[in-house]
Parts: sequence; structure tokens; C-alpha cells
Amino acid sequence: NRLQDVSVARGASGVEGTLVDGVLHGAARIYADGVMLAILHYVHGRLGGPATLLYPDGAPSAQLNYADDKLDGKAVYYAQDGSVQREAHYVRGALSGDSKTYLPDGSVLEHARYRQGKLHGLFERFHSNGRLAERQLYGSGKPIEPGERYAQDGLPSASSGRPSCA
Repeated sequence: NRLQDVSVARGASGVEGTLVDGVLHGAARIYADGVMLAILHYVHGRLGGPATLLYPDGAPSAQLNYADDKLDGKAVYYAQDGSVQREAHYVRGALSGDSKTYLPDGSVLEHARYRQGKLHGLFERFHSNGRLAERQLYGSGKPIEPGERYAQDGLPSASSGRPSCA
């Protein structure tokens, strides 16, 4: 095994890492305009392990995990203020399990379940007041039954989005 530290730059942008037998292995740092934007981990030239994406101010924009060049495991995406925007789980590059998207105040905007990259199970979207806005059951990416929609006051809505007259 031949180790070689490398730094490849084009202007103020570049990559720093270690090559083993000519391919990236271990941590690699990605820069643009002199600012570090990502720390990625490689295993014999393929993304593997934790990856941190950064905003220009250095705050994390995402914490990801890779296996064999594909997203694998928990992924957390952040707003610039540090609050969590989205949490998801991947298996071999495809969404799998629970995925949640959050509003800036931390309340849940959307909760979806995935299997092999397709919606599978209950999908829910919420109004900013926390009340249920939409509920839909999916199987292998397709709706199983008609979805339910609700107004901000919690009353069922017609498909137009207006409260229905019961």
C-alpha cells in the first residue's frame, strides 16, 4: 500500500485527502473560494462512512452516511440557523423507513414512510398550526385509497381545499 497526501487546487477551490494505491482513502476535505464545504470519507476510492456538508460559515448543512458510494443510514439536513430541516434514512441509496420534514419552529411539516425509495405506508402533512392537513396511505409508491385533506381548523376539506359542507 502506497500512501500519498494530496491537495488539488483550482484557484481558491480544491480537495485535500490521502491516496492509497492511487485512490482516495480516509477523510477528504472539499473547499470552494477558500472555504471548507464538506468533509467526506472514502474507502478505496468510494464514499464510505460519515459525510458532513457545511454552509460557508462552517455550520453543518447535512450529516450523511455512505456505504459503497451510496447514501446508507441516517441523514440529517439542517437550516443555516442549525435547526433540523429534515431527517431521513437510506438503505443502499434509496429512502427507507421514516422521513420527517420540519418547519423552522421545529414542528413537523411532513412525515412519510418509504420502502426501497418509494412512499410506502402512511404519509402525513401538517399545517403550520400543527393540525393535520393531509393523510394518504401508500403502497409501493402508489396511493392505496383516496387521501384525506383537512382545513387549518381540522375540519375535512373538499378536494378544492375549501372546507366541505357536511
